[in-house]
Amino acid sequence: MGLIGVKQNKPQQAQTYLTRLQALSPVPWQAVQLEQDIALGQPQNQALLDDARRLADAGERDKATGLFRQLFNGRLPQGTVGREYYTNLGFNNADWPEARKGFERLMRQNPDDSILALFFAKHLARREDSRAEGIAALARLSTHPDIAGDADQSWRMALVWIGPPAAAQVPLFDAFLKVHPDDQEIRDQLNKGRQQNASGGASGWQQDPLVARGLKALEKNDHAAAEEAFAARLKIKADDADALGGLGVVRQQQNRLPEAEQLLTRATRQPGGARWKNALENVQLWTSLQQSRDLQAKGQTSQAQALLAQAQRQNPDNIDVRLTLADVQVQAGQLDAAQAGYRQVLATRRGNPQAIRGLINVLAQSGQADEALRLLDTLSPGEQAKLGDSGRFKALRSTQVARLAEQRGDVRAAQAALKDAVKNDPDNVWTRFDLARLYLKTDEAPKARALIDELLKAQPNNIDALYTSALLSVEMGQWQDAQTTFVRIPVDQRTPDMKALADEITMTVQINLAIGIARRGQRQEALALLDRLQPVASGSPERQLTLANAYIDAGEPARGRDMARAAIAQAPAPSADLMLQYAGLLLAAGDDVQVNAILRNVQGQPMSAQARKRFDDLLYRYRIRQADLLREGGDLAGAYDTLAPALAQRPDDIQAVSAFARMYTANGDSARAFELYKPLLQRQPNDPQVLLGAADAAVKAHDYGFAEKSLSQFRKLERNEPQTLTEAARIYQSMGQTGAATELLRKAVAIEQTEKQRAMAAQAVPTSTTSSNPFAAGGSRSLAAASAIPAPAQVSLSGGRALETNNAPDAPAPRDTAYPGQIAAQQQQQQQQQQQLSATRAQSVRGNPFMAATDRDQASGAQQALNRILEQRSGFVSQGLTVRSNNSESGLSKLTVVETPLEINVPAGDNRVAVRVTPVSLNAGSVKSDAGARLGGGTSGAAGSQSDKGVGLAVAFERPEEGLKADIGTTPMGFKYTTVAGGASVDRPLGDNPDLRYGLNVSRRPVTDSVTSFAGSTDERSGLSWGGVTANGGRGQISYDDQTIGGYGYGSWHKLVGNNVKSNTRGEVGGGVYWYLRNAENSKLTAGLSLMGMSYDNDQSYFTYGHGGYFSPQSFYAIGVPVMWAQRTERFSYQVKSSVGVQHFKQDGAEFFPDDSKLQAASGQRYTGQSKTGIGYNLSAAGEYKLDSSLFMGANLGLDNARDYRQFSGALYLRYMFEDMTGPMAVPVSPYRSPYSN
Repeated sequence: MGLIGVKQNKPQQAQTYLTRLQALSPVPWQAVQLEQDIALGQPQNQALLDDARRLADAGERDKATGLFRQLFNGRLPQGTVGREYYTNLGFNNADWPEARKGFERLMRQNPDDSILALFFAKHLARREDSRAEGIAALARLSTHPDIAGDADQSWRMALVWIGPPAAAQVPLFDAFLKVHPDDQEIRDQLNKGRQQNASGGASGWQQDPLVARGLKALEKNDHAAAEEAFAARLKIKADDADALGGLGVVRQQQNRLPEAEQLLTRATRQPGGARWKNALENVQLWTSLQQSRDLQAKGQTSQAQALLAQAQRQNPDNIDVRLTLADVQVQAGQLDAAQAGYRQVLATRRGNPQAIRGLINVLAQSGQADEALRLLDTLSPGEQAKLGDSGRFKALRSTQVARLAEQRGDVRAAQAALKDAVKNDPDNVWTRFDLARLYLKTDEAPKARALIDELLKAQPNNIDALYTSALLSVEMGQWQDAQTTFVRIPVDQRTPDMKALADEITMTVQINLAIGIARRGQRQEALALLDRLQPVASGSPERQLTLANAYIDAGEPARGRDMARAAIAQAPAPSADLMLQYAGLLLAAGDDVQVNAILRNVQGQPMSAQARKRFDDLLYRYRIRQADLLREGGDLAGAYDTLAPALAQRPDDIQAVSAFARMYTANGDSARAFELYKPLLQRQPNDPQVLLGAADAAVKAHDYGFAEKSLSQFRKLERNEPQTLTEAARIYQSMGQTGAATELLRKAVAIEQTEKQRAMAAQAVPTSTTSSNPFAAGGSRSLAAASAIPAPAQVSLSGGRALETNNAPDAPAPRDTAYPGQIAAQQQQQQQQQQQLSATRAQSVRGNPFMAATDRDQASGAQQALNRILEQRSGFVSQGLTVRSNNSESGLSKLTVVETPLEINVPAGDNRVAVRVTPVSLNAGSVKSDAGARLGGGTSGAAGSQSDKGVGLAVAFERPEEGLKADIGTTPMGFKYTTVAGGASVDRPLGDNPDLRYGLNVSRRPVTDSVTSFAGSTDERSGLSWGGVTANGGRGQISYDDQTIGGYGYGSWHKLVGNNVKSNTRGEVGGGVYWYLRNAENSKLTAGLSLMGMSYDNDQSYFTYGHGGYFSPQSFYAIGVPVMWAQRTERFSYQVKSSVGVQHFKQDGAEFFPDDSKLQAASGQRYTGQSKTGIGYNLSAAGEYKLDSSLFMGANLGLDNARDYRQFSGALYLRYMFEDMTGPMAVPVSPYRSPYSN
């Protein structure tokens, strides 16, 4: 438990257990070791231990011994550190007695430590005075599975050192040959010894002194002395087998393998040179290993595996072959095979550090960091020591903890673990790079850069530090910085991976430059720059795919796809990494079907670490795309299920969170979407998609200031992709800023037109890279795609939201047959249907000389959006002629009205302004003799006729996106009475539900029932004038329409005042419901039920002085069944409306002169009241015909009939639009009407 406290850096816990151990009597040796380990855990002692180990590894054993002794400070060394100390000490002859005693003490304390026993046995065998003892120990240890191979090889080497054995040494050889009966070299050595022993040695073989001296030096690892002795002997005898063999071993240990192989080959060919055969085979094996590693470094893993397979057949038990093969398998992505190889090594060589490191790496790459962590925790202290000093082991363990945390999505925990790893192993550049990469994930780029720069500052010429610095710049998208860093890496010191990255950086810098130029509209210059990269990309399918993707980004999708297909075709057996890169290009091109197929196919294949990362990234982006498509199709539940794994995998990633925010927007939860976008925008203030997404969410959350700020930042980026410009325009339009939207769309269309013209010019020139053969395989896909049957419009549009479109502003439908709630809903549906009708119009448009030249279906998305806005914003001039007449009493309530309204309506920024001029002529006919008493002063005599004429003037203002309208003007000037008239209204959705709307209206309008109420009357007999009534008040309405059923309710109140007319008040309430019996693209049929009630304070229905001359019952109720049919064709739209119902009204009657007591007193007469119930009906028809793309002609007819009243109306009009109207006709049609129509 104390050791656990040390390992976990909990010194207090360790000290507690040490105190308990020291309290025992006698004090156990474990207490001494724990005390040592606690001391070694201090930072200064860890640094001292690291220095001692480095010196020992460098062969400076005396200096290492001094540091070890300083470290132990007089205490007896314990445990694995003690083993290191005595192993180093044993190489010094003067210190051997101390080393031997130390080994023996540690053996008594740890009798089962086979590693300790092996090191001790090797030292015994190395020394002549204890060689026999060491050989016996090595023989015993060769049966231990964990060290069998090492002990066996050391056993044999010790026998080789003996040379031909003396009689007393023969049993040592016999014992070895019993285990290895096929070792001919040892058997020959034994036989030579027996011959020498039989001859008494007097005339026996005597080893040359120079050779003997060289072999002794070789035993002591004194390569310089050994080389000197062997070279001297070869000058005397050039074919001395032992001198050749010994020098060959020296060259092998100097890693000069070709020379070693040459020398050993010569040695084996000499008499008595058979003993060097094993050494030759060993050199040949190491040569094969080196060649395979060279192939591995070049990425030629298949060739490397073939060479290693041959070496393994010749050396089936060689550990190095197995380890090298496993390393190559890791690089090739064959993680399962590599894992099996490492485990096989560990089964026979427990604790082998290379196998442990390899297995841990494989487990981590396979997503099994938890198992890697368990493996590290099960290692013994000795096995841990083989992996490096305690700091490096702690760092290795922390790295696995970090990988495990990252797998579960806990980036902060992974960062904390890697910080510990960097602290314990500060010189490990790759641990630093892993931590820097995680800092990037949490948007802490300065920390990431500082972490790498810190090491680079301390070691400015460290190749790996420079390499990781360049890699970090690549991760950060700072390709120019990466290129600058790479210049500092000498070309001759670059590994194949470094060379590949350098080429990639050079190519990417040029590609980014080209794409930047393209986005500024300089497509030709960009394409020329990309064309110059063709030689760099040639010969590498990966680079060809990168370049192909660049062509797509630069607006050459066809060329990019052709290049990509060619790159795949050139690869005889495309790797998983290459196919995934190709799939990434297909995903960008929207070919989800092929992407899905590639992902499924590659999923089961072995992948390298790079390919696995590419697979994960591609699958991640593919999930986001599918989630977006499902969202657009209305399947929010399915979209979230698809996105959830990506969110769990990368909860802070901008792409995933943006997709999540779009789901909330689609679900109507704009506030939540807005909150998700805000932190994204802080992290990526220049990401165009984040800016547009945040602006859209802000608009829906009614934070227009934030939306405006985001859009302004987007425009500063000067992006020139038509798609993003179109999206920005859509958002501007939703804010009512159609001017800004038009500007962006014009820019997008201009870019598209430029590219279209250039593409057409390019198609006219045949190229050698594109086959014109219609039967060629390369062209089959394009042909099939071109002839594919388009999906039905409703399928294509069912998941999309139509951009808003509007026709020219329409006057409201007549109150008698229109559903108030239906008007706004129909206008909204008209906007959607304008897009849906395109498919049925395509052929006729092309053949129609009066239509715009550009087929709406053939136009791009930007062009279509621009067309819709231009139509919506188009100025127009309308000129009409209307006639209205009733069958009432001549000279009094009878009225014939002729109006010729003219309207000029133009956009003003994002608003509209209009000027309206309406000449009006009124004629009531002549007053009959028996009716003269009911006009004016009621005096006798002929009253004559009642008529008037004038010209009404008005200016109007409209803010369409906010549903605001206002106008101000006069009743017709030239009438008896002229007064100010006008009003303001708002009509908007209620909340975020477009089906539910409300309307408010305040107004001052003339009452147009009669000449008296509209213009005013004069009784020429008495000289009295009166009339000119206006209704002043407001109206409120709420409506619902979901294109299946609709309903509405309204209420209003007005005060009616006039000249010399008694004031009156009017209140009205009503409501209704209606159903769509047919709601097709080009026709509609509705039927419903309407109810209304109205009441006036007093009866002003008469024409004597003081009366207003307008129908004003004290109570009026009506119930009706309205029906509406509407239909459109390519150039004609019409509607027919009717309503039949029951009406009841009651009038209380009134005095003849209600506002003049003297006249009333003189008269003494009174109008009698009445109450009537009867059938009422009305019928109307309207139609509009498109003469050409900017000129429309329309007409309407109407009939209103009640029990004692009938009115006819009719109108003609022309409307000229300043823009071409390429959209479909409106349905139902809303004809142009006079401002004074009912």
